Amino acid sequence: MIVTVRIVLPVVIALLVGAIPTGYLLAKLFKRIDIREHGSGNIGFTNVLRTSGVTLGLVVLIVDVAKAWAATRYLSPFFEFPAISGPVMGIFVLIGNIFNPFLRFKGGKGVATGLGVAIAISPFAALCALITFGILLAAFRYVSVGSLCAAFVFSIYNAVLYFRGKTDVYTIVFSLLLTAAVFARHISNIQRLLHGEESRIGKREG
Repeated sequence: MIVTVRIVLPVVIALLVGAIPTGYLLAKLFKRIDIREHGSGNIGFTNVLRTSGVTLGLVVLIVDVAKAWAATRYLSPFFEFPAISGPVMGIFVLIGNIFNPFLRFKGGKGVATGLGVAIAISPFAALCALITFGILLAAFRYVSVGSLCAAFVFSIYNAVLYFRGKTDVYTIVFSLLLTAAVFARHISNIQRLLHGEESRIGKREG
């Protein structure tokens, strides 16, 4: 019974923390709008930034990163299997964010949440990914391009660390799943990029 609790309970809490719909809640609280009915309809920081302003967008970003980091970092010691605790917590935090049970299983794109988890389990790879995101965002002003390339860099850097014996296979598996999830959630963005229709950051939407 104790073993079952130490497996199930941290996983459930991680999923619920990941599912906290930060963008939806803050847009409701401060702007009195349903963010799903504005802009792209996504509840993530990019849509909040475009529809509700820079300040609220940045708050959503910080909170989403922080909650994902905290859930991964502080729930891991309670999981029954220490070797895989970080990646497993991270996966369920991501599941909660992307398939949000509070919003009919429609959630975010996993970028801010993925960054928080990445910082918790592989901070140097996360830093490389964050730098990549910043450079590409400054150069092209496409959040989607920065997000996609950052996810790819995160996986590549972790692969390098693995072959140098500085990380484990579970971190590699998580990084590949994260990258796959980010790309899957950005299919519509990729299509818009290919057709030259993707919105650049700084263009406010109603």
